[in-house]
Amino acid sequence: MLRRGLCLASCLLAAALLGFAIAAGDAWFLRHVVIPAFYLPPPPWTLPLVRLTAVGMAVIAAFCALLALRRATPGGVVRVAVALALSVGAAELVLRSGERPEMETPNPRLEWRLGVADARTGWAFVPRRTVEVTTPGSNRVTRYDVDAYGDRAPSVDFVEDPAAPTLVVAGESIAAGHGLAWADTFGARLGAALRLQVVNVAEGGYGTDQAYLRARDALRRLEKPAALVMTVLPVQLHRNLQDDRPRLVLREGSLELAPASGSSLRLREIFVNRLPYLSDARIARSVSLTRAILAATAREARERGARPLFLAVGYDSSHPEAFAMEPLLEGLPHVVVTLARERILPWDGHPDPVGAQQIADAAAAALR
Repeated sequence: MLRRGLCLASCLLAAALLGFAIAAGDAWFLRHVVIPAFYLPPPPWTLPLVRLTAVGMAVIAAFCALLALRRATPGGVVRVAVALALSVGAAELVLRSGERPEMETPNPRLEWRLGVADARTGWAFVPRRTVEVTTPGSNRVTRYDVDAYGDRAPSVDFVEDPAAPTLVVAGESIAAGHGLAWADTFGARLGAALRLQVVNVAEGGYGTDQAYLRARDALRRLEKPAALVMTVLPVQLHRNLQDDRPRLVLREGSLELAPASGSSLRLREIFVNRLPYLSDARIARSVSLTRAILAATAREARERGARPLFLAVGYDSSHPEAFAMEPLLEGLPHVVVTLARERILPWDGHPDPVGAQQIADAAAAALR
């Protein structure tokens, strides 16, 4: 009975893995992995590797089924269970031993070169700081100046005028202008076109909730905010569900700020927050949450007298992300900007100066 049960369980696992390898086609990969979890598509070999791994695991499961049918004993089952439990503990220890602070990694993320941990938004730029960053793989040096409010600015000495008509720029790395001098960012160009002071509260890696919190701060301290422009990307669907930082959650229809998860398990961090995959249920959950955040952002802007505008920036004219982005932005003031692939900065992955100008032109046309 024991042998047959183990054999059946192993066969079912093998069948499930093979079924996954067959079902995980391009459409599935695009919907559940690429669109909600990647800013730019992963290498083309990623999906074949995932499917091949599933097939390999299915073969192992089938082999285990054969062994179970022939040799399984109660003592053997116990030993295997103990070995599996110990392997989980060993994996946790290996992950911890190989862990290093972000700034000690070969290419630390820009948000950590410029910022530190923040109790409300997860991370934030260090005020009154200038950092020059050389783009990996090139000799390009980009200067980032942060003002007294912790916002990217024309210079470290920039002082915003709270009484001046102001454009508030919010969002993630595209809005922050990664890889671009201040004058080349779409925020600076849009501000010049509209003749508005620019306050840029965007930061790399931000989810929609983090962007909203920073935008709300700026709107409330400014006397004459004229417009709020926020970038909205599909990859934020994954970011908005991560619980390794303080984040907004939707409870009974209301947004609440929840603390970061108290778990210190590295394996949990990988499977809950780092695994680049969202099921249909999690996509639906993130769309509902993100929609609520965008609606709150637009409402906050209007209450302060500013015109809200959401920028959906992409690189594929067929818009495969429409299944998620349309429900997010329907009924909200928005513009879709599609950039050609050649408008991506080499080694950086963000829009080049021409791409930034295209974004600025689209936003200016929508706001005029």
